[in-house]
Formats: sequence, C-alpha cells, structure tokens
Amino acid sequence: MEPKSWDNIREKRVTADVTRKAIWGQHIMVVRWELAPNTIVPVHDHISEQVTIVESGRVTLSFPGVKDVTVHEGEILFVPPSQPHAAMAGPEGCTVIDLFSPIREDLIDRSPVDSHAQGATETEAQAPTERQKYVRLQGYLAAGGIEIPLEQLEEVSLDILARYVYEKECITMGQLRAVLGLDKNQAKELLRQWKHGDDHSEHSLKRKLERLVVFPWDQ
Repeated sequence: MEPKSWDNIREKRVTADVTRKAIWGQHIMVVRWELAPNTIVPVHDHISEQVTIVESGRVTLSFPGVKDVTVHEGEILFVPPSQPHAAMAGPEGCTVIDLFSPIREDLIDRSPVDSHAQGATETEAQAPTERQKYVRLQGYLAAGGIEIPLEQLEEVSLDILARYVYEKECITMGQLRAVLGLDKNQAKELLRQWKHGDDHSEHSLKRKLERLVVFPWDQ
C-alpha cells in the first residue's frame, strides 16, 4: 500500500503513434495512454467495464451503429462491458487514463521486468475468440474507410477476410499477427499460402466482400 508514480512505470510502445503505461491489482487496472494527433484505434471490445478520463487534449469514441462521443480534457466516460468501440485522438493528440474492471489480461506484458502488478494473476493472456478476430478486423476496415456490417462479415471465412484487410492496406502484417495470434513463421506460411492459393472460389468470396461494402451516403 504505497503510492505509485507514472514516472517509475515502464512505458510500452504499442505502435508508432501509441504508447501506454499500466498498473493493476486483483480486480482493477489503470492504463495511461499517449496518442499522437489524429491517431485511430480500431474497433475492439473486451469483457471489462471501462472508465475513460481525458488528462489532456480530446478523444472521440465511436460506437458502431450507435453514436460517437467526444470526451474533452477533464471529462469522464463510462463504457459498458463487451461494447464494441473505436477511438480517434484529436488534432493535438491526447493523454487518456482508462480504468478496467476486471483487469485486461491482454494488456499485461508477462516479461520478468514487468513486475509492478501487485496481486495480478499468473494466467496467460487469453487468445482472442473467433468473433473477437472478426470484430478487430472489422475495426481495421472501418479505420480504412471500409464499412461492412459484422453479421455479414461473419459469413465470409476468416482467412479470406484477413487477406482482404491486408491487401486493402488497412492493416500491417504485425497487426495481423496480433489479431490472429500468429508467430513470425506462421505469418510467413500464411503469406506463402496466399501467394500460391488463388482459385475461383476465393475470388468469388472477395467479390462478395466488395458487394458488402457500405458507404456513408448509402446509410
């Protein structure tokens, strides 16, 4: 039961535009995010209830099919458990504090140096479910300006969808590895299969995806 300082908590660079620091106990996690100007965090969800507090700048949380909410410096927003949402930093960037309960195991770095968690479990981070993979790939599509309803995306095989998102340059291979839970060798094998596995049925599924694209003026 001692005070903690963000200055003494190791920073993790998530992407070129996002860094985070995290501390957690048995039932609650506190994460401090730094987002560069106009950074987009794709649609995702988690079982944890979330409280978002903006320290500086502003961030817009987008709830697909519901509404967008802009949270300014000094404001607080509650996000219900399992609610899909995306985020976009304002033009000046932002610093955001997120509280999660229960703690998000997927945000815990299990390396030995990450020992600042008092009471954290030793359970390995759970692999994303198939639905979570679809939700995250949908988020990357949306960030690239391609809107496709989730229930229609799920009619297409995950492999075809992953290739579609990658070839549309909505996602990097590193991000795709994280979404699908692949190591480097598995990712190389996937690329090899994509290079040599074209057939008529695959092209048909890609054309189906194109037909599912929803543009803003069609809504």
